[in-house]
Amino acid sequence: MLIKDNFDEALKISESTNELLSHYQIPPSPVNYSVIYLYVSKRNEKLTAELDRHIQSYQEIDLTFIESLFEKYISNSHAIETQILAPIEKSLTSTLAKINEQVDSDKVVASNLKKAEKALSQHEYQKSMQNIVAFLMKSIATSQQQHNDLSLELTRACGEVSFLKSKLEAARHEAIIDSLTGLFNRRGCDTKLQALDIEQVHSSLAIDIDHFKNINDQFGHFIGDKVIQRIAKVIKATISEQDIAVRFGGEEFVVVMVNKTMTQAYEVAEKIRLAIAGLTLKQRDSKAYLPKISVSIGIAERQDELNWTALFEQADTALYQAKSNGRNKSVCL
Repeated sequence: MLIKDNFDEALKISESTNELLSHYQIPPSPVNYSVIYLYVSKRNEKLTAELDRHIQSYQEIDLTFIESLFEKYISNSHAIETQILAPIEKSLTSTLAKINEQVDSDKVVASNLKKAEKALSQHEYQKSMQNIVAFLMKSIATSQQQHNDLSLELTRACGEVSFLKSKLEAARHEAIIDSLTGLFNRRGCDTKLQALDIEQVHSSLAIDIDHFKNINDQFGHFIGDKVIQRIAKVIKATISEQDIAVRFGGEEFVVVMVNKTMTQAYEVAEKIRLAIAGLTLKQRDSKAYLPKISVSIGIAERQDELNWTALFEQADTALYQAKSNGRNKSVCL
Protein backbone atom coordinates (compact mmCIF):
# COMPACT_ATOMS: atom_id res chain seq x y z
CA MET A 1 0.00 0.00 0.00
CA LEU A 2 2.89 2.39 0.74
CA ILE A 3 4.23 1.85 -2.77
CA LYS A 4 0.86 2.63 -4.26
CA ASP A 5 0.53 5.71 -2.07
CA ASN A 6 3.88 7.04 -3.34
CA PHE A 7 2.91 6.51 -6.96
CA ASP A 8 -0.58 7.92 -6.39
CA GLU A 9 0.89 11.06 -4.83
CA ALA A 10 3.37 11.53 -7.66
CA LEU A 11 0.67 10.98 -10.28
CA LYS A 12 -1.71 13.32 -8.50
CA ILE A 13 0.85 16.15 -8.47
CA SER A 14 1.75 15.54 -12.10
CA GLU A 15 -1.91 15.44 -13.20
CA SER A 16 -2.73 18.60 -11.22
CA THR A 17 0.26 20.36 -12.77
CA ASN A 18 -0.86 19.44 -16.29
CA GLU A 19 -4.45 20.45 -15.52
CA LEU A 20 -3.35 23.88 -14.27
CA LEU A 21 -1.10 24.40 -17.29
CA SER A 22 -4.00 23.47 -19.57
CA HIS A 23 -6.50 25.66 -17.67
CA TYR A 24 -4.38 28.77 -18.12
CA GLN A 25 -3.23 27.71 -21.62
CA ILE A 26 0.41 27.64 -20.56
CA PRO A 27 2.82 25.64 -22.75
CA PRO A 28 4.33 22.74 -20.73
CA SER A 29 7.94 23.87 -21.21
CA PRO A 30 10.55 22.88 -18.60
CA VAL A 31 10.48 26.37 -17.08
CA ASN A 32 6.67 26.56 -16.94
CA TYR A 33 6.28 22.98 -15.72
CA SER A 34 8.85 23.35 -12.92
CA VAL A 35 7.17 26.51 -11.58
CA ILE A 36 3.67 25.03 -11.63
CA TYR A 37 4.95 21.70 -10.24
CA LEU A 38 6.42 23.49 -7.21
CA TYR A 39 3.22 25.49 -6.84
CA VAL A 40 0.98 22.41 -6.89
CA SER A 41 3.23 20.38 -4.60
CA LYS A 42 3.61 23.37 -2.23
CA ARG A 43 7.33 22.64 -1.87
CA ASN A 44 8.22 26.33 -2.02
CA GLU A 45 5.99 28.36 0.27
CA LYS A 46 7.12 31.76 -1.01
CA LEU A 47 6.59 30.79 -4.65
CA THR A 48 3.14 29.38 -3.83
CA ALA A 49 2.11 32.49 -1.89
CA GLU A 50 3.28 34.85 -4.64
CA LEU A 51 1.52 32.87 -7.37
CA ASP A 52 -1.67 32.74 -5.27
CA ARG A 53 -1.62 36.54 -4.91
CA HIS A 54 -1.07 36.94 -8.65
CA ILE A 55 -4.00 34.68 -9.50
CA GLN A 56 -6.28 36.50 -7.05
CA SER A 57 -5.30 39.87 -8.51
CA TYR A 58 -5.31 39.08 -12.24
CA GLN A 59 -7.30 35.82 -12.55
CA GLU A 60 -4.68 34.51 -14.96
CA ILE A 61 -1.04 33.43 -15.17
CA ASP A 62 1.07 35.04 -17.87
CA LEU A 63 4.35 33.65 -19.18
CA THR A 64 6.36 36.71 -18.14
CA PHE A 65 5.29 36.27 -14.53
CA ILE A 66 6.15 32.55 -14.62
CA GLU A 67 9.62 33.37 -15.96
CA SER A 68 10.11 35.88 -13.15
CA LEU A 69 9.16 33.21 -10.59
CA PHE A 70 11.58 30.78 -12.20
CA GLU A 71 14.41 33.33 -12.05
CA LYS A 72 13.56 34.27 -8.47
CA TYR A 73 13.00 30.86 -6.90
CA ILE A 74 14.34 28.12 -9.18
CA SER A 75 17.02 29.25 -11.64
CA ASN A 76 19.72 29.02 -8.98
CA SER A 77 21.18 25.54 -9.43
CA HIS A 78 21.13 24.95 -5.68
CA ALA A 79 17.37 25.58 -5.63
CA ILE A 80 16.82 23.14 -8.48
CA GLU A 81 18.82 20.50 -6.65
CA THR A 82 17.23 20.95 -3.23
CA GLN A 83 13.64 21.60 -4.28
CA ILE A 84 13.27 19.33 -7.31
CA LEU A 85 16.05 16.79 -7.83
CA ALA A 86 16.64 15.88 -4.17
CA PRO A 87 12.94 15.15 -3.42
CA ILE A 88 12.62 13.14 -6.65
CA GLU A 89 15.76 11.16 -5.86
CA LYS A 90 14.56 10.50 -2.31
CA SER A 91 11.15 9.33 -3.55
CA LEU A 92 12.68 7.11 -6.22
CA THR A 93 15.14 5.55 -3.78
CA SER A 94 12.42 4.90 -1.20
CA THR A 95 10.06 3.40 -3.75
CA LEU A 96 12.82 1.28 -5.25
CA ALA A 97 13.67 -0.11 -1.81
CA LYS A 98 10.03 -1.05 -1.20
CA ILE A 99 9.75 -2.72 -4.61
CA ASN A 100 12.90 -4.72 -3.93
CA GLU A 101 11.40 -5.82 -0.62
CA GLN A 102 8.27 -6.92 -2.46
CA VAL A 103 10.37 -8.84 -5.01
CA ASP A 104 12.12 -10.67 -2.17
CA SER A 105 8.74 -11.46 -0.63
CA ASP A 106 7.47 -12.79 -3.97
CA LYS A 107 10.51 -15.05 -4.21
CA VAL A 108 9.74 -16.54 -0.80
CA VAL A 109 6.10 -17.14 -1.73
CA ALA A 110 7.12 -18.67 -5.08
CA SER A 111 9.56 -21.00 -3.31
CA ASN A 112 6.87 -22.16 -0.89
CA LEU A 113 4.38 -22.73 -3.71
CA LYS A 114 6.91 -24.86 -5.57
CA LYS A 115 7.33 -27.01 -2.48
CA ALA A 116 3.55 -27.34 -2.20
CA GLU A 117 3.26 -28.25 -5.88
CA LYS A 118 5.88 -30.96 -5.48
CA ALA A 119 4.10 -32.40 -2.46
CA LEU A 120 0.70 -32.31 -4.18
CA SER A 121 2.03 -33.98 -7.34
CA GLN A 122 2.48 -37.16 -5.31
CA HIS A 123 -1.26 -37.41 -4.71
CA GLU A 124 -3.54 -37.87 -7.71
CA TYR A 125 -6.66 -36.91 -5.80
CA GLN A 126 -5.31 -33.35 -5.18
CA LYS A 127 -5.59 -32.27 -8.82
CA SER A 128 -7.88 -29.34 -8.02
CA MET A 129 -5.48 -28.06 -5.41
CA GLN A 130 -2.61 -28.43 -7.88
CA ASN A 131 -4.49 -26.23 -10.34
CA ILE A 132 -4.90 -23.55 -7.68
CA VAL A 133 -1.21 -23.69 -6.81
CA ALA A 134 -0.27 -23.51 -10.51
CA PHE A 135 -2.50 -20.45 -10.94
CA LEU A 136 -0.92 -18.76 -7.90
CA MET A 137 2.57 -19.54 -9.18
CA LYS A 138 1.74 -18.02 -12.56
CA SER A 139 0.36 -14.90 -10.85
CA ILE A 140 3.47 -14.61 -8.68
CA ALA A 141 5.72 -15.00 -11.73
CA THR A 142 3.83 -12.22 -13.52
CA SER A 143 4.06 -10.02 -10.45
CA GLN A 144 7.79 -10.69 -10.17
CA GLN A 145 8.35 -9.73 -13.81
CA GLN A 146 6.36 -6.51 -13.38
CA HIS A 147 8.29 -5.63 -10.24
CA ASN A 148 11.60 -6.40 -11.94
CA ASP A 149 10.71 -4.22 -14.94
CA LEU A 150 9.61 -1.38 -12.68
CA SER A 151 12.72 -1.75 -10.53
CA LEU A 152 14.88 -1.47 -13.65
CA GLU A 153 13.09 1.69 -14.78
CA LEU A 154 13.40 3.26 -11.34
CA THR A 155 17.09 2.37 -11.20
CA ARG A 156 17.59 4.10 -14.53
CA ALA A 157 15.64 7.12 -13.28
CA CYS A 158 17.83 7.29 -10.15
CA GLY A 159 20.87 7.22 -12.41
CA GLU A 160 19.50 10.08 -14.49
CA VAL A 161 18.83 12.16 -11.38
CA SER A 162 22.37 11.54 -10.14
CA PHE A 163 23.72 12.55 -13.55
CA LEU A 164 21.68 15.77 -13.49
CA LYS A 165 22.98 16.55 -10.01
CA SER A 166 26.56 16.09 -11.16
CA LYS A 167 25.90 18.34 -14.16
CA LEU A 168 24.41 20.97 -11.87
CA GLU A 169 27.47 20.82 -9.64
CA ALA A 170 29.70 21.25 -12.68
CA ALA A 171 27.59 24.17 -13.90
CA ARG A 172 27.70 25.75 -10.44
CA HIS A 173 31.48 25.43 -10.47
CA GLU A 174 31.80 26.87 -13.97
CA ALA A 175 29.58 29.82 -13.02
CA ILE A 176 32.04 31.07 -10.39
CA ILE A 177 35.39 30.10 -11.98
CA ASP A 178 37.24 32.00 -14.70
CA SER A 179 37.76 29.50 -17.50
CA LEU A 180 41.11 30.91 -18.63
CA THR A 181 42.94 31.03 -15.29
CA GLY A 182 41.03 28.78 -12.91
CA LEU A 183 40.76 31.68 -10.45
CA PHE A 184 37.40 32.93 -9.18
CA ASN A 185 35.49 35.33 -11.40
CA ARG A 186 33.52 38.28 -10.01
CA ARG A 187 30.50 36.15 -9.20
CA GLY A 188 32.73 33.63 -7.47
CA CYS A 189 34.37 36.42 -5.51
CA ASP A 190 30.97 37.67 -4.30
CA THR A 191 30.04 34.13 -3.27
CA LYS A 192 33.26 33.65 -1.28
CA LEU A 193 32.94 37.05 0.38
CA GLN A 194 29.53 36.11 1.77
CA ALA A 195 31.21 33.47 3.93
CA LEU A 196 33.64 35.98 5.48
CA ASP A 197 33.08 38.10 8.55
CA ILE A 198 33.71 41.60 7.23
CA GLU A 199 34.23 42.89 10.77
CA GLN A 200 37.56 41.05 10.94
CA VAL A 201 40.83 42.41 9.58
CA HIS A 202 41.04 41.95 5.81
CA SER A 203 43.19 43.50 3.10
CA SER A 204 42.95 43.56 -0.66
CA LEU A 205 45.42 43.56 -3.54
CA ALA A 206 44.55 45.12 -6.89
CA ILE A 207 46.97 43.72 -9.51
CA ASP A 208 47.36 44.88 -13.09
CA ILE A 209 49.80 43.68 -15.78
CA ASP A 210 51.97 46.55 -16.98
CA HIS A 211 51.82 47.44 -20.70
CA PHE A 212 49.71 44.39 -21.43
CA LYS A 213 48.28 45.94 -24.61
CA ASN A 214 51.78 45.94 -26.10
CA ILE A 215 52.01 42.18 -25.53
CA ASN A 216 48.72 41.58 -27.33
CA ASP A 217 49.63 43.94 -30.18
CA GLN A 218 53.10 42.47 -30.69
CA PHE A 219 52.52 38.77 -30.05
CA GLY A 220 48.76 38.28 -30.41
CA HIS A 221 45.96 37.41 -28.02
CA PHE A 222 46.92 33.75 -27.80
CA ILE A 223 50.27 34.67 -26.22
CA GLY A 224 48.51 37.33 -24.18
CA ASP A 225 46.25 34.65 -22.71
CA LYS A 226 49.29 32.50 -21.90
CA VAL A 227 50.82 35.43 -20.01
CA ILE A 228 47.60 35.91 -18.03
CA GLN A 229 47.57 32.20 -17.18
CA ARG A 230 51.18 32.27 -16.01
CA ILE A 231 50.64 35.30 -13.80
CA ALA A 232 47.50 33.75 -12.34
CA LYS A 233 49.55 30.67 -11.51
CA VAL A 234 52.13 32.81 -9.66
CA ILE A 235 49.41 34.58 -7.69
CA LYS A 236 47.74 31.31 -6.71
CA ALA A 237 51.05 29.75 -5.66
CA THR A 238 52.00 32.74 -3.49
CA ILE A 239 48.85 33.29 -1.44
CA SER A 240 47.42 31.03 1.28
CA GLU A 241 44.48 28.66 0.89
CA GLN A 242 42.30 31.05 2.90
CA ASP A 243 42.93 33.98 0.56
CA ILE A 244 40.69 34.61 -2.45
CA ALA A 245 42.29 35.12 -5.87
CA VAL A 246 40.07 36.65 -8.55
CA ARG A 247 40.47 37.48 -12.20
CA PHE A 248 38.55 40.72 -12.19
CA GLY A 249 38.59 41.17 -15.94
CA GLY A 250 41.13 41.39 -18.76
CA GLU A 251 44.59 41.72 -17.24
CA GLU A 252 43.27 42.78 -13.82
CA PHE A 253 43.33 40.62 -10.70
CA VAL A 254 42.08 41.06 -7.15
CA VAL A 255 43.22 39.16 -4.10
CA VAL A 256 41.34 39.28 -0.80
CA MET A 257 43.87 38.72 1.97
CA VAL A 258 41.76 37.05 4.64
CA ASN A 259 42.63 38.04 8.23
CA LYS A 260 45.76 39.85 7.11
CA THR A 261 46.86 43.39 7.89
CA MET A 262 48.17 45.78 5.27
CA THR A 263 51.73 45.01 6.39
CA GLN A 264 51.20 41.29 5.85
CA ALA A 265 49.45 41.96 2.53
CA TYR A 266 52.35 44.13 1.37
CA GLU A 267 54.79 41.28 2.01
CA VAL A 268 52.68 38.94 -0.12
CA ALA A 269 52.29 41.61 -2.82
CA GLU A 270 56.05 42.00 -3.07
CA LYS A 271 56.54 38.24 -3.36
CA ILE A 272 54.04 38.20 -6.24
CA ARG A 273 55.60 41.23 -7.95
CA LEU A 274 59.18 39.94 -7.69
CA ALA A 275 58.20 36.43 -8.82
CA ILE A 276 56.52 37.83 -11.92
CA ALA A 277 59.41 40.18 -12.65
CA GLY A 278 61.72 37.17 -12.57
CA LEU A 279 59.76 35.17 -15.10
CA THR A 280 61.43 34.21 -18.36
CA LEU A 281 58.78 33.57 -21.00
CA LYS A 282 59.51 32.05 -24.40
CA GLN A 283 57.31 31.32 -27.39
CA ARG A 284 57.09 27.59 -28.02
CA ASP A 285 57.06 27.79 -31.83
CA SER A 286 59.51 30.61 -32.59
CA LYS A 287 61.65 30.07 -29.47
CA ALA A 288 61.71 33.87 -29.16
CA TYR A 289 61.77 35.32 -25.65
CA LEU A 290 59.06 37.72 -24.58
CA PRO A 291 59.98 41.06 -23.01
CA LYS A 292 60.12 41.07 -19.24
CA ILE A 293 56.67 41.11 -17.62
CA SER A 294 55.84 43.23 -14.61
CA VAL A 295 52.77 44.06 -12.53
CA SER A 296 51.67 47.02 -10.47
CA ILE A 297 49.89 46.32 -7.19
CA GLY A 298 47.68 48.48 -4.99
CA ILE A 299 47.09 47.48 -1.37
CA ALA A 300 44.39 48.56 1.07
CA GLU A 301 43.17 47.39 4.47
CA ARG A 302 39.51 47.38 5.46
CA GLN A 303 38.68 50.21 7.83
CA ASP A 304 35.70 50.31 10.21
CA GLU A 305 33.56 52.34 7.84
CA LEU A 306 34.43 50.34 4.72
CA ASN A 307 32.46 47.66 2.94
CA TRP A 308 33.90 45.29 0.33
CA THR A 309 33.23 47.68 -2.55
CA ALA A 310 34.96 50.55 -0.76
CA LEU A 311 37.92 48.30 0.10
CA PHE A 312 38.37 47.32 -3.55
CA GLU A 313 38.07 50.97 -4.60
CA GLN A 314 40.83 51.96 -2.19
CA ALA A 315 43.07 49.17 -3.45
CA ASP A 316 42.34 50.35 -7.00
CA THR A 317 43.31 53.91 -6.05
CA ALA A 318 46.59 52.57 -4.67
CA LEU A 319 47.08 50.65 -7.93
CA TYR A 320 46.62 53.88 -9.89
CA GLN A 321 49.35 55.48 -7.78
CA ALA A 322 51.67 52.54 -8.50
CA LYS A 323 51.03 52.98 -12.23
CA SER A 324 51.59 56.74 -12.02
CA ASN A 325 54.84 56.29 -10.12
CA GLY A 326 56.50 54.23 -12.84
CA ARG A 327 54.82 50.78 -12.60
CA ASN A 328 56.32 47.53 -11.29
CA LYS A 329 55.60 48.73 -7.76
CA SER A 330 53.49 47.79 -4.73
CA VAL A 331 51.77 50.79 -3.14
CA CYS A 332 49.79 50.89 0.11
CA LEU A 333 46.94 53.32 0.67
